[in-house]
Amino acid sequence: MNVSVPNEWRTDVNLAPFVTRHLLRPIALLAAEFALYAFAVAGAVLSVPLWEKLAFALVAGGLTATMAIIGHDCAHRGGTRFGWLNRLIGTIGFLPALHPLSRWAYHHNQLHHRYTAQIGVDNAYSPMTVEQYRAASPARRAYYRFLRSLWGQPLFYLVDIWVADIFFPGAKQRATFTGRDYFDLAVVYAWLAGLLSGLTWLSLHVGHAASLGAAFANAAIFGLLIPFLVWNLFISFVTVIQHTGPDVKWSVPTGRPSTTDQKLHGTVRIRFPEIIDILFHRLMQHTAHHLNPIIPLYSLKAAQHALEEGRGEDVISIRWTPAYHLRLTRDCKLYDPDADGWCDFDFKPTATPVR
Repeated sequence: MNVSVPNEWRTDVNLAPFVTRHLLRPIALLAAEFALYAFAVAGAVLSVPLWEKLAFALVAGGLTATMAIIGHDCAHRGGTRFGWLNRLIGTIGFLPALHPLSRWAYHHNQLHHRYTAQIGVDNAYSPMTVEQYRAASPARRAYYRFLRSLWGQPLFYLVDIWVADIFFPGAKQRATFTGRDYFDLAVVYAWLAGLLSGLTWLSLHVGHAASLGAAFANAAIFGLLIPFLVWNLFISFVTVIQHTGPDVKWSVPTGRPSTTDQKLHGTVRIRFPEIIDILFHRLMQHTAHHLNPIIPLYSLKAAQHALEEGRGEDVISIRWTPAYHLRLTRDCKLYDPDADGWCDFDFKPTATPVR
């Protein structure tokens, strides 16, 4: 479950001093957010007015995302110094997101971090090349065009990663499973069954459900489905903006882990208002994270600042706005490795630097 990235310590700015992990911080943070999550899903099931149910469900979805960020930190060994404790915190943090920790660690650590911005290997909203698009079937082209649209982006992670590789792994994925993979998947399945059973009981015996069927539907929609969809919207959005943009460079697969320069040019630090950056647990300080994934979330802002002082000209730093998002959606359709830039579906170059 560990990250293996040869260049994570070799940057012009030494980020090793920011790898200072505190035992109680991730435990306290997860405990607080898990308690709030439990309150929110109970509120979503027990409330009567629709607006209240939706409000609680949206809060539960936001907490599903922030707990997954804590789990993500521990999957990188950025939570504590103890492997068993990182695994425990990471497992719990990813439960509401319905992610077995070992599968997340494989796809995120061993693919995304190891081969950052390598087309077709890195699974972070990887673009097609011009040649790949030309060779694709009409159905594959249509599906790809949809995913690169504003309406397709929210479904990217759910359909392309979670369904196929995380929650319903096929024979190809299971061929590489270890005992830990099966155990972690069983834990998530058990969590799902327990959550639905508990919320159905709550709706039937404490709430206002008139029947078992109504109680189950209430639990499934407001306690599970809506929070889960909010999380998927979040992870798709974050994945898109952190590794797609007019300034972002992708490359053909090299068969080797990505270099420091590939990570710098394939990763975006997104600037949000401070309160949003705090709520996202500094996840948007993303360049420093890719150069040294072990830096804990509470040290990422300082690490990013140090990185930009040392290699600021190489860091892609963008202030997110709706206009910027519409622009990256419009311009970043296909990638042309020969021209080292983006083009549209008519193969015309589109993207000019934002910075």
